[in-house]
Order: sequence, then C-alpha cells, then structure tokens
Amino acid sequence: MIDNPTPAQRMEEMDQQYMAEQFYEHCTDRANEIARDYNLLPEFYEDFAEYFADVCRESDDGYSLTYSKDLIDDWWDEYGDDYDDYSSPYDIDPTPQYLYDDTGGEPPISAKERHRKAFEQKLINKG
Repeated sequence: MIDNPTPAQRMEEMDQQYMAEQFYEHCTDRANEIARDYNLLPEFYEDFAEYFADVCRESDDGYSLTYSKDLIDDWWDEYGDDYDDYSSPYDIDPTPQYLYDDTGGEPPISAKERHRKAFEQKLINKG
C-alpha cells in the first residue's frame, strides 16, 4: 500500500518548513547584529550564527532571546579551543582610548610650529 499524503498534509508540512526557515533566518540576522554590535571578528560571524540558531531553537525564549555579549562569551568558552590562531573573538584595537582625539579638534602641529607660535605670542605680549 502506498502512503500518499493529502494536499492538506503536504501544505502543512510546507508551512512548517517555511516557519523553520524563517526562524533560522531571524536567528542568524539577530546573531549578526550581536556580533557587529559587540565587535566580534568578521571571520567568526557564520560560526557564531550557527551556535546562536541552536541556542534559539533550544531556548524557551526563542525570538526574544536576551541580546547580550554573554552569548558571544558562552560561544567562545565552548568553541574557542577550535581556533588556535586567536586568543580572543573580539576585534579590539590595541590603541589606548586616551590616545584618540574624539573632540573633532584641529590636527596636531609640529614642534617647530608650536615654538614659532609661542615666540610670536611672546613678542605680542612684550609689545
């Protein structure tokens, strides 16, 4: 005996498959947002998205899973040993923050310019 599904059963299967694909797409989009917001190295985006999709499927929260850096840290704790060339999953600039000029001020001047301006100011002050 051949087991042929009815059109309604086939449509239900297709609907379930579509919903699963939509859920996976949402999870990977969400994972990429988290990765971008917390400076995950771009080469880890795909692997983190796979991990995040699994976490979404297993979680009771699903779509509303907490959006935090802890997810990246949990992924790295579990799979970080697979990446021997990396000590951290984050794209961190080693330049200390105090060396950045975020004020939008003028660019730095050379020592020669600074001395010339100081000399000119001294002449103005003397009269």
